[in-house]
Amino acid sequence: MLAANNLFAVADGLGGHRGGEVASALAVKTLADEVQAAVEARTVTRRRTLRRRHSPPPAPTVEELLDAVDRANEEILAKSKSDPELAGMGTTLCALAVVEHDDSETLAVVNVGDSRVYRCDESGLHQLTEDHTVVQEMLKAGMITPEEAEIHEARNHLSRALGIESKVAIDDWTLDAVSGHRYLLCSDGLTHEAADRDIHAVLLQFEKPDEVASALVDLALRRGGSDNITVVVVDVVDVALP
Repeated sequence: MLAANNLFAVADGLGGHRGGEVASALAVKTLADEVQAAVEARTVTRRRTLRRRHSPPPAPTVEELLDAVDRANEEILAKSKSDPELAGMGTTLCALAVVEHDDSETLAVVNVGDSRVYRCDESGLHQLTEDHTVVQEMLKAGMITPEEAEIHEARNHLSRALGIESKVAIDDWTLDAVSGHRYLLCSDGLTHEAADRDIHAVLLQFEKPDEVASALVDLALRRGGSDNITVVVVDVVDVALP
């Protein structure tokens, strides 16, 4: 889990207890380090160009965010190959970040795996990411119904994850930052235990993001808590006008 410097992420590891922990921790650390390095490099360049010492640091670009996820994939794969005890480890990763896009700041979402990003706004709860699972592929192909997907024995089988192949396809979106919108990043430990309507009710129930996150974890635990439950809640506030 990561929540710092307008960069938020959830990673859910696979490949055994130790392997999963190592992969998920490496994913969020690499993401944060690579984004920070990219931003710092552009900060130096910008200050030289403007000949100012104290210009505000820029946000990362979407490309820099994607490059950071690519780098995380490389780091996890290299680590799994170098340590036999970690062979086959991998992780999901979803992230939300403030980014520079078209000469302004907006939001970006990136995703690999079945951890999810939702937006809660005046029109309801919206899942922004698409699960990269075998069952989701079957559902898109019309091979099974949504009801069958909910109980399918392969619903946890990922079709995409970090650390498995040398190259990984990363989904990405840019979104307008709108004051009052609330974002939820979570592992499947929450979504397998709680329906969207129940998650939505909790998102509306509490004012502070940390209270919402704690309540959602408690909800999943009460429903069984059979898997890792990681939750990050982000509120958009004080959006500066262009």
